[in-house]
Amino acid sequence: MKGNVPDMEKIYLTDEVATIVAMAREGEWLCADACAFLLGMLTPKGKVNRRGFLERVAVRTSFPKPLQLGNEKKWRREDVLRWAEDEARISRRAA
Repeated sequence: MKGNVPDMEKIYLTDEVATIVAMAREGEWLCADACAFLLGMLTPKGKVNRRGFLERVAVRTSFPKPLQLGNEKKWRREDVLRWAEDEARISRRAA
């Protein structure tokens, strides 16, 4: 799965994006932005596509349920990676 992590050179690197990258690579619990980054969901301009993640991925019944902390949702990194691997395996079988 590491091969799917976007190349840092292709990302518009701001302090906010640098924090998201650090969370996606090292954190146990991920925010929506970190999940989007980890899954390679970037806009054409190289920004993290949080909205796309929340509207197209996080709503899937197969996607891990988040931990709700007040207004924030957090996903376990391990669960997100396992889900991505399972989805890739399913796609390969269907092809």
